[in-house]
Amino acid sequence: MRSILFILMVGISARAVVAELPTGGHIVNIVEWDGAQLPPVYERSDQLPLSEAEILALKDGGFSADQLATLVTERRYTGDVSAAGLIRLRTLGIEDPVITAVSRHGLPPNRSIDITVSLVFEGEGSTVGRQRYLYAILPDGGTERILTADLSSVLRGHWADETRVDQTDLFLPKSVRTVRFTSRLPLKQPGSRKLAVLVSTRPDLQRIADIPDQEREAIRYHDLDYPASSLAQVCKLDLRFKRDTVLPDQWHLISTRLECEWN
Repeated sequence: MRSILFILMVGISARAVVAELPTGGHIVNIVEWDGAQLPPVYERSDQLPLSEAEILALKDGGFSADQLATLVTERRYTGDVSAAGLIRLRTLGIEDPVITAVSRHGLPPNRSIDITVSLVFEGEGSTVGRQRYLYAILPDGGTERILTADLSSVLRGHWADETRVDQTDLFLPKSVRTVRFTSRLPLKQPGSRKLAVLVSTRPDLQRIADIPDQEREAIRYHDLDYPASSLAQVCKLDLRFKRDTVLPDQWHLISTRLECEWN
């Protein structure tokens, strides 16, 4: 506290020696703030941000450019505010004040998704045959994001987020185990793409093109429409496996589901 007080006093009494003060790190000479201003504070609405489609609908409904700019300022904008996105708005007839507001108040661009992969196993056992390598492959521009797991390791392991439910009855014994893995996955390119899910005999797949021909028919695809910006970036991938009643080391992928929440 003494050192801070000293800097304040010296700064006030001797502006000419500002450069000699120990400025840097956790020490701040406030005279360097001379002329600075805090960023403007905007009054925000509790309503959801406006999308490109809503901006166009409001424009067609008779809202003026100034009204639209005010609405964007209050509610923000979810859409592409890159150079290409702004050019698109211009070609759609959006006027300059609205484009300026969109550029200033657009939500930050999406760069990743928070994804939870849930593996549900119906049946007992921890042995898996040759077809045991799980893949979820998601294109991202010129890159393919690959999520993978060895099902044998998953079944034999003990995990932080797992549950077991005994659904056994007198006529149909069944145990269900669910293991969940959650993390943030980089995803930079907005737009539509297909998530490919499969179980392979190969542990070294690097891209979709590497999938053996005999395994391609078993690929399950899910559409993912990734927005340029959004309030939320949360996806859930649920995969359900069932143990073969005849071959105990065979686990069949019986269902897959992808759900994403953006707003």
